[in-house]
Parts: sequence; structure tokens; C-alpha cells
Amino acid sequence: MPARPETRDEPNAAPPAAPDRPPRNVGFLLSQLGFAASRRFVKALEPLGIHPREFLLMRFVASSQGQSQQALAERLGVPPSRMVAIVDSLEERGLLERRPDPHDRRIRALHPTAKGRGVLERAIKIAIEHEAQVCSGLDEQEHEQLIELLLKLQPELIELPGVHPGLAKRDPASPDE
Repeated sequence: MPARPETRDEPNAAPPAAPDRPPRNVGFLLSQLGFAASRRFVKALEPLGIHPREFLLMRFVASSQGQSQQALAERLGVPPSRMVAIVDSLEERGLLERRPDPHDRRIRALHPTAKGRGVLERAIKIAIEHEAQVCSGLDEQEHEQLIELLLKLQPELIELPGVHPGLAKRDPASPDE
């Protein structure tokens, strides 16, 4: 028996797709807006020579200086091999440094360099500007309301609320990796 075409009279029927009209679907809109916002943020950080995942890691290192690479990898849910690659890259560019832990010589503690702190400061300003651009169509109350609504959805979808799930991936453009 052939599938019956959906009609607008059915209560749960989706309206026909149209390229000039976004579907009224939360999942699609979150994905579409997240993709667009993410691409803009990547472009905004390009002049600093960092990627959003590196920005996130630098923020965590700056807020918990002296933490070991292993402890940070566990806290962020990043596989150790991936963490080594990210830290190696940041260290090669002079943004982070590994120092011997004063209490355990086997551990290398992560610290931002002076150059890294400067890049992080500029990146934070870019992130604030990006947020303002993304939410430019909202007033302050709507902005706060949107954040509260998104936070309500987060527990169902996100394991580590303060960490972007793309941090552990090799290719930031690949959603399936």
C-alpha cells in the first residue's frame, strides 16, 4: 500500500519544505544556527591563529594553571592522544608551556605563556563580539530567556555542559568523527 501524502489538516503534519522558509523544527534550527555561528567564530579567530577548540583549551589552562595534561584531558573528556596533539601545537606556537610539577617529577603541568595570555585576552574579546552579533536580533531579556531555554535542553543532549563535544574530534568540520 503506497504511503499516504501528508496534508495540512493532519495535526502532526509537517508543512512542505521550501528553501526560503525554515522549518519550525527545534533540532533543525539549532543545527543550522549552530553551524553558521560556529563557522563565523572560526573565521573571527583566524587572525589570532587559533581554532575554537584551542581557545577552549587555553581558557581551561588559564583558569586552572598548573593542572596536568592528563587531568585536563579527563576533565574535558578528550582522549589523551588528541590532547597531546592540541597541547603540542599550542606549545610549538608559544601559547602554552609544559613545566615540571614541583610535587611529582613525572607530571608536566600546563601554563599559558605571556604570548598565550595576550592571544587569550584578544580571543575573549572576539567571543564577546561574536555573541553580540549572533544575538543582535534579541533584546537583553530575550537573550537571557534564550540562554535559559537552551540550558533546559542541555542535560538531555550534552555529557559535559561546559565543554563543546567537538573538542575531542580530529577534524572540527566533521560531525561524524
